[in-house]
Amino acid sequence: AQQPNADKKETKMKIAGLVALAIGCASAAPAILWRKGGASAGPSHISESVDAQSLLSTVTANAASASALNAVIFLVGRDASGSEGLAALSSAGKLPGVREKYGLADEVHHNVDGVESGRTVARDVERADGENTVAVVSTEEFRRKLSTIAQNTAEEVGETAGGKVSKAEQKRRKAISQANVLVVNAKPNGDASLIDAAVVAAIESPSVQNVVLSSIRSVDEVKRSRQRAVMNMFSKSVHGRRLDEEANNENGNNNNADESSGVYYVNMTPNILAGLLFTFMFLFTAYTGLMCMNMIEGQDVYVKKMPHIGREA
Repeated sequence: AQQPNADKKETKMKIAGLVALAIGCASAAPAILWRKGGASAGPSHISESVDAQSLLSTVTANAASASALNAVIFLVGRDASGSEGLAALSSAGKLPGVREKYGLADEVHHNVDGVESGRTVARDVERADGENTVAVVSTEEFRRKLSTIAQNTAEEVGETAGGKVSKAEQKRRKAISQANVLVVNAKPNGDASLIDAAVVAAIESPSVQNVVLSSIRSVDEVKRSRQRAVMNMFSKSVHGRRLDEEANNENGNNNNADESSGVYYVNMTPNILAGLLFTFMFLFTAYTGLMCMNMIEGQDVYVKKMPHIGREA
């Protein structure tokens, strides 16, 4: 009786190690994808770099139109040190439900570029498929949305038990109720069990077609990515400039015989010549003035009593 329990415990430890390895060793933001409507023999690990917009386009394109939610994208924010919150939570074992559902995942992408924030992900979803309506929500708002779909009742927009709801809140609730793709911002500093329960509920819900669990890239990764983009832009500009110069040189060499006729080269421009002439004139004038002032002489003897008039000599 103790042997099966030991085997189960060892299997869970292996799965936990795989989850931590898949998330913690990613050079960019990782992403775990669950799809409905297919028997998965295990997650397929993809180490090639993929853009977030390309990944989300495949997720929303394969979504069934009959589902209330085509996709739910969970984004775990950064921790206090600026690192990926998903890696910290998975390595600490705070996501047991995700660990159990990890074996049912379809794809595990280890390197997803462009996961900056919830707004950028929502923008990528809208660009990938303009037919989807995207809303950025919190974990609590997602749980309320999921319970509303399960009960088949619309959320109350005008009145609540606590009183009237503001117009901004009414507008937000309406946008969430009409959205078929939700981007859930999960804070790693809060209760991790709420994040774990929300992800498991989305995976098990028949109203959700696709579930994506990812993490916002760390601050260091964002800095490296921006530096790499600047270097690529600089190298492209230099390379393009060299190509233009080479093309111009080739064109110049081809038409050298026609263009060189009647062309003369000088050693200096008119501005340089005018500056040199002004410098020489200034030096000559200054030297002449100083020499003239040096030739001025006064008397050598000074007396207290001047001679009478007519006897100066």
